[in-house]
Amino acid sequence: MIPSLCWIARGVAAEEPLVLKLDTDEINHLIEQTKQNLEIVENTNEEESDEEKEDDSTTNKKAGLDDDDDEFNMAEYDNEEEMDGQRIFGAGLSGVTYYANPSDDPYITLPQLAEEEEGYEIKQTDNLICCAKLDGDMSNIEVHLWNADEQDFYVHHDILIDKFPLCVEWLSFDAGDQDEIEGDRTPGNYIALGCMSPQIEIWDIDIIDTSEPVAVLGERLKHSKKKPKIGKKGHSNAVMSLSWNKHTQNIIASGSADCSILLWDLETGSAKECLNHHSDKVQTLCWHLAESTTLLSGGYDNTCQVTDCRTKNSKSWTVDGEVEHLIWDVSNPFSFLAGTASGNVVCIDIRQDKPLYTIAAHDNEVSGLSMTKLIPGLLATCSADKTVKVWQISDNKPSCVTSRAFPEAGSLHCLSFCPDYATMLAIGALEGGLLMWDIASNKEFRDAFNHRIEDGS
Repeated sequence: MIPSLCWIARGVAAEEPLVLKLDTDEINHLIEQTKQNLEIVENTNEEESDEEKEDDSTTNKKAGLDDDDDEFNMAEYDNEEEMDGQRIFGAGLSGVTYYANPSDDPYITLPQLAEEEEGYEIKQTDNLICCAKLDGDMSNIEVHLWNADEQDFYVHHDILIDKFPLCVEWLSFDAGDQDEIEGDRTPGNYIALGCMSPQIEIWDIDIIDTSEPVAVLGERLKHSKKKPKIGKKGHSNAVMSLSWNKHTQNIIASGSADCSILLWDLETGSAKECLNHHSDKVQTLCWHLAESTTLLSGGYDNTCQVTDCRTKNSKSWTVDGEVEHLIWDVSNPFSFLAGTASGNVVCIDIRQDKPLYTIAAHDNEVSGLSMTKLIPGLLATCSADKTVKVWQISDNKPSCVTSRAFPEAGSLHCLSFCPDYATMLAIGALEGGLLMWDIASNKEFRDAFNHRIEDGS
């Protein structure tokens, strides 16, 4: 499953990424750290497990089953002693690593082969696509390389993580420890990751086989029945949305299941402002394309909010369902589009109280919206109904140009246009990994946008 993805423009990534080689001590440290990270989840589920065991015991007694009838000792299945090293199941390195040194593993009998030198070179004509991915018990950030000229498309590298990923956001601001940064911060190639935990992790995409983020925003919460206070120390629940401010580059906004929005200063690693305009989970965020202090947000409370972060004043619009995704209209600085759980796309002018128009776009929730500056009036949408649709929305007269079904992909969760190639869409789905669609291959699209393609491409 890919719940979120983002493109990295040409020329941003390092041509020769740094390849790290971990020694035994570093791997041992990483294994221990992963175990500690998972303890919070285990403690959270412990009480639920005890309750389930009591319920199972009661059910067995009612059914007339004794412990002697449990021929295969299934009642104690989850309580078996673990192997030395790491357990088999779990996310990140905890699910694949038993021993720091493979030679210590008694089950490995094959001779150790010489390491092959892998080519990680990135050309100036390459784009990268970063995906938050969950595959069974394994979670990772998967970095794909795509080249329009040579038609290359493959997984360049990935980063194992120990949390359930929810959202990714690209940024160039170096959020590392200021004490370790000599002189001014130079632009880099980073991904901010929001997960089921309250913390936000910043990862350097130019480092291969990295095991730790360069920065973590928010404090790790210990298991407690008492709900922590939301504030400058971070969120108290899952981080569902992220948006980096390209105009004020040390600021990133995060929306959470705790119903709050935090504005983080990447230089200090602390939250400077807390916005509480929403009464339910904050699902989507987007900074204005030109105004550095204007933030757009949408949530499970069926509202879209535009907030002036200088004054914290907010204007609200109620739509017909939970807000799944929001984007600003790239050709109109006063309007934005919202995809809702009812399958509609709503266009709103922030100077007006009522929507400009509403599109009955899909048969299920509209989970993704994308526009490109290269072709004005072009909108793409995706949905849990397994389809992607392409729209012409110029002059506030929306019409569906073409659509494509992905029946084997399951629900479609997100999509985004390539920043350098006007018609290429990357699509994240429930099944099948990352999908790609060049909509220029569609005749209906070419007929509707022919003059714009000539100008945009």
